[in-house]
Amino acid sequence: MVISVQDLHLTYPGRQGGEVAALKGLTFEVSAGERVAIIGRSGSGKTSLLRVLAGLRPASRGEVQISGHVLTHRPPARDFYAQVGVMFQDYGLVRQLSPLQNVLCGALHRYSARKGMAVFAPQDRARAQELLADLGLASRRAVLSGRLSGGEQQRVGLCRLLMQAPQVMLLDEPIASLDVHWAERALAKLEEVRDGESTSMVILHDLKMARAWATRVLLIHDGQLLFDGDPVEGCERLEGLGSGAQLAEHTTPSQAPDETPSPSMDALPSRALFYAAGLIALVALYAWAVSGLNLSSSKIFGSFEKAAGFIGRMLPPDPSVAHTVFDAILETVQMALIGTTFAAIFALPLSIAAARNVSPWPVRSVARLLLNFMRTVPSIIWGLFFVAIVGLGPFPGVLALSFYATGYLGKFFYEGIESIDLKPLTALKTTGASRLHLFRYGVFPQVLPLLASYTIYMFEYNVRAASILGVV
Repeated sequence: MVISVQDLHLTYPGRQGGEVAALKGLTFEVSAGERVAIIGRSGSGKTSLLRVLAGLRPASRGEVQISGHVLTHRPPARDFYAQVGVMFQDYGLVRQLSPLQNVLCGALHRYSARKGMAVFAPQDRARAQELLADLGLASRRAVLSGRLSGGEQQRVGLCRLLMQAPQVMLLDEPIASLDVHWAERALAKLEEVRDGESTSMVILHDLKMARAWATRVLLIHDGQLLFDGDPVEGCERLEGLGSGAQLAEHTTPSQAPDETPSPSMDALPSRALFYAAGLIALVALYAWAVSGLNLSSSKIFGSFEKAAGFIGRMLPPDPSVAHTVFDAILETVQMALIGTTFAAIFALPLSIAAARNVSPWPVRSVARLLLNFMRTVPSIIWGLFFVAIVGLGPFPGVLALSFYATGYLGKFFYEGIESIDLKPLTALKTTGASRLHLFRYGVFPQVLPLLASYTIYMFEYNVRAASILGVV
């Protein structure tokens, strides 16, 4: 048996407290080469079952074996995904990569942790292009995946799974966005993997397709295995659940629609008082700040004459200093350029170490402490520090800008890394990608636009900071 599930239970915390039983004692086995359609109403537990089989959610109780691996509460190793491939309902594509790059990621399990970081083998590139052509995407292989239609993205996701060519394929509604032609074509392609010896478990809502394609159906209802056998009979049973009597028999209180109580009218006055108190506190805070700084309108509007006299002494400009000023401007830009470049190079590994969704907490804590220190010290202080070490000149200014900007860029970078979409990372994990692969193909393409914009902003800031350092 390729898949063996014994007394599988899955529970998770409910929204309103307590636990929700998603799967209730499922037991079944699947042999090599079978095409199994998982059918059932929405919310019946189909996707939960698929995620347990994919090693993405540990079972609460029971035993699951798939492709010779016994699934435990620990995440599976890379070699598991060399045998088990997953296609998600939301496709899990990296939208900033092209379809060709996304499909090539299906081959990552065949590369070591360091290989496959930039260049894939020619045979893999040829195979990826062939798969895209087979599913009508040859002319779209170089555009960004985020610009594809839903049906095109779904076909790219399927091509990535076919590129992986696993022994077991787990697919969650892989034809939901496809027309009849491409749906039939997609399901036919599954039968070609490993010369038809690969095993497929597919969640299907199209019962006509389930009858035509599957050799067997599993009917899941209310977390239980209601039927396991002939596709025609299984689909008829699901259609029979449409009658009120049968549906009531298999519906539990946990499936009742959520009843969200409307806000009490008594709570509205207390909320208004809260906002009023906050506004009064804010006004008092500003009044305190103005009085403490001794600000007055007479000081502001009574200084125009002095300002005019100061500007008048600057006019007309003295052309004899133009050459000196131009040289100073060039040196300022050069300092900002080199300082910002060094800062971006230093900030990137520190930001990876500081990101909550990438790095463990001990490393994260040290990296954040270092970044906080670097940006807490003003650039002028860094400048004086490096002047004392290396002497006068532009070099201590470059070092000062680099250290100060590293603190800020590191913070901007790790916040950008923490804001990325995690679904593509999960999808890449199921291709057997290493941690380096995950960063190269999942994290970096998503954060690159943010990194570029933050770096440009920091360069602009450093141009002004370099002017101050030059004066000092």
